[in-house]
Amino acid sequence: MDKIFLPLDNTYNKCYVVQNEEVIRGYDREPSYNSTYNYRDYYINSNYIFRDGSGTWGQYSNLPICLDNTLITNDFYYRSDFPGIALMFLVINIFAIYLPIKIFSKIFRKGGL
Repeated sequence: MDKIFLPLDNTYNKCYVVQNEEVIRGYDREPSYNSTYNYRDYYINSNYIFRDGSGTWGQYSNLPICLDNTLITNDFYYRSDFPGIALMFLVINIFAIYLPIKIFSKIFRKGGL
């Protein structure tokens, strides 16, 4: 996969940083020394739930290196849980559409009603 899905957000979209294999952090401003910031941690393996926080970058802080914006997408098909969503959609459709049609067709074919 060559893109990373993140939910559309107009506040925490100035800089994205990979914290670890499960968390991507979005900042509300570009990193700069002696400044405060707010952030949102997206848990990509937990249905993109998030946690907000804040902090400061001091004079001697190591500033985070932002991901290239061309790697970030809001396209639904890049979600890491998309195969599971598609499978669940298929199963629900089978039980909600196909099975009732088969049941009613058998009832009405035998002259039940």
